[in-house]
Amino acid sequence: MLDYFCETCHKRRRDSQNWILGLAAESSGTQIERREITILPAWNDARAVHPLAVHFCSDRCREKYTKWLFSYQIAS
Repeated sequence: MLDYFCETCHKRRRDSQNWILGLAAESSGTQIERREITILPAWNDARAVHPLAVHFCSDRCREKYTKWLFSYQIAS
């Protein structure tokens, strides 16, 4: 059994809890920097283990993470 932790507050997910699942990515090219996060419509165990998966216990934590993700600079 895998344990999932909120990206923002680090709370551990229990099986009965309805959490938010997303996929986050960033890329840095020679002339463009790009970040994206896709929030999935429902929790999916198969996608929750994806290397780019992000897990949130609440919409508030998702919002904090999103603000953080889009506020820092990609290292050149």
